[in-house]
Amino acid sequence: MDSLKTTQRQIRTALAAIALVIVVGVIGYMVIERMTFMDALWETVVTLATVGYGDIVPRTTPGRIFTIFLIISGLSVFAFGLQASATLIVSPALREARQRRRIQRAVDRLQHHYIICGVGELVDKTVAYLLEGARQRQAAQLALLYAPVDKLLARVFGTRDRETHVLRRWLWAGAHLWVRQRHRGETLLDVVVVVTPNRAFADHVRDNGLLVIEGDPSSDETLRRAGLEHAQSVMVMLDSDTETLLAVLTARALNPQVDITAAALEEMLIPKMLRAGANSIIAPYDIAAQFLNSATLRPAVNAFFNQILFSPGGNMQTTALPLWDDSPWIGQTLDRLNLPEQYETSVLGIRLESGAYEHTPDINRRLQAFETLIVVAPAGQIPVLHTACRGGQPAPPRAANWQRLPQPLTHHYEAHPAPEAPAPIEALSRHFIICGSGRITRSVISKLNPQRPFVIISDDAAYADELRERGFRVVSGSPAHETTLRQAGVERALAIMVTVDDPAASVLTVLNCRSLSKRLLITAAAPNDEMLTKLHRAGADRVVGSFQAAAAYVLLAATRPAVSDFLQHIMFNPYVGLETTELYMQDNSPWLGHTLDSLRLRDRYHAGVIGLRLEDGQYLYAPPGDHVVGHNEVLIVITPMEHADELRETAHGSVTRRPDTLRLF
Repeated sequence: MDSLKTTQRQIRTALAAIALVIVVGVIGYMVIERMTFMDALWETVVTLATVGYGDIVPRTTPGRIFTIFLIISGLSVFAFGLQASATLIVSPALREARQRRRIQRAVDRLQHHYIICGVGELVDKTVAYLLEGARQRQAAQLALLYAPVDKLLARVFGTRDRETHVLRRWLWAGAHLWVRQRHRGETLLDVVVVVTPNRAFADHVRDNGLLVIEGDPSSDETLRRAGLEHAQSVMVMLDSDTETLLAVLTARALNPQVDITAAALEEMLIPKMLRAGANSIIAPYDIAAQFLNSATLRPAVNAFFNQILFSPGGNMQTTALPLWDDSPWIGQTLDRLNLPEQYETSVLGIRLESGAYEHTPDINRRLQAFETLIVVAPAGQIPVLHTACRGGQPAPPRAANWQRLPQPLTHHYEAHPAPEAPAPIEALSRHFIICGSGRITRSVISKLNPQRPFVIISDDAAYADELRERGFRVVSGSPAHETTLRQAGVERALAIMVTVDDPAASVLTVLNCRSLSKRLLITAAAPNDEMLTKLHRAGADRVVGSFQAAAAYVLLAATRPAVSDFLQHIMFNPYVGLETTELYMQDNSPWLGHTLDSLRLRDRYHAGVIGLRLEDGQYLYAPPGDHVVGHNEVLIVITPMEHADELRETAHGSVTRRPDTLRLF
């Protein structure tokens, strides 16, 4: 920017010098050669241009000397001006200025878009998540479009014909261009603006085709340039919680209706961010803990939701369908709408006008105005569904933020030991082990019930004593040591969660666990991308990165808030008494061969089946009541917590409440 200003200043100086030379030349010829004004102007211009027509020439010696100095000074000034102009033309700063103007025009055209504010790993992961999703969708669309043509060429020309290979390359390039043009403006990448104060990060994001505004995210002027006043949602993810708080205040003041999702690194500032105007707060380490809890304790549930919520390029996606007061679906029953047949769509839940949620609604449920359907549908059907529920009319702009259900950020069980002393570790089998003492580990354990079959491995003596007082079974020592793992009963355990901060110890722990048990489900937390690969290679079944998980969740909360809240409502929510659990249909299950309707889960347990994992690994979403439960299927069930144990015991045949291994998921 400084070099651009310097070059512009040089050009202005050159223009002023040229004007001065022309004025001096005109006056000089009029005085020395007694020329008229037009003759003097003509002679000055011809002389400076070195054309030399010869129709008017200086006749006197002083006039000729004056002409020599005029030519020398004119050439110098013109050379200086040409040099400055050439510098401006090839200047990277000029290209940047043009690019900024082009981006600003594109941003100004956006309406109801999304703004990502910040810099750092969380923003980087969020952008990477967006780009990966776009690449996956584009690859799927290209394969679908190109495959029939490729088969035809192979059948007609064969695979070794050189001309056919050239034709295939041209066809592939054409298909790629068609997909890009056909879906321009339809993907999330086309309606996202990144605001960052970091120039290097801005260049990185810009090179990947996203709209970028450089500047302070807490500045009114910067947020206005990003189109905040007509944006739909803002995601604030800064390195400092104080700066995040300031950015939230600024965004809320500029647009009282915008939806604001903020990332908080420290828990103490979360209430202040909510009071400042944030609609939801994402705590990266708490989100990583939730993902790890789910992946370790309920792997089938975790895989189910990952497939429909956190796989941006996946075929099946979850979306929210708001029913405005003029929707043709109002007054209709779900059975009458026949969404599974018409749109291959399954209804998981309904958000009521009051803000409460109803899961797995009955097919005779009649829809009301201002309710929101939470549905799973093929990605290609989602635009069609939104149009259908609006009766073919475009959706109106959001009048205001709807009030979200108040959700406490964390849940801590009472620190009271069980009435009876917990069973010793030696007596446990098919239990769960948690390793570590860091921030993620503490967040994980804060959500666990010490009366359940958990064993904690910690090398922090003070923390280990605290956990024992709360009723947990604890093994003191390093989880990287084989003897410590054996003391925790790793050979008999169902799953182990490795959240060790030291990278070498984390890899060694996973290696030892895998060598001790091949059926053990191993989940691990990775501090960086390099550790993701290393932990997978060491034998971990599922590796969760703190900021990677938070990035996926922050996008869900910002772009599909009703879906995000529905997930919080049903996943594991002690405050409303609901959880989503998995039921394994093993050889001893009395449910085998029965239809879902005949089980009467709603009547007996107030429970509903939102998904079903078939024996071949495929999923059914909100399966029909006439589905016959088969061997090795897994039911994904939302149930009140008070019925969860009874439901699991009944489904598993009262013989075992857990399967032999969880590694299938």
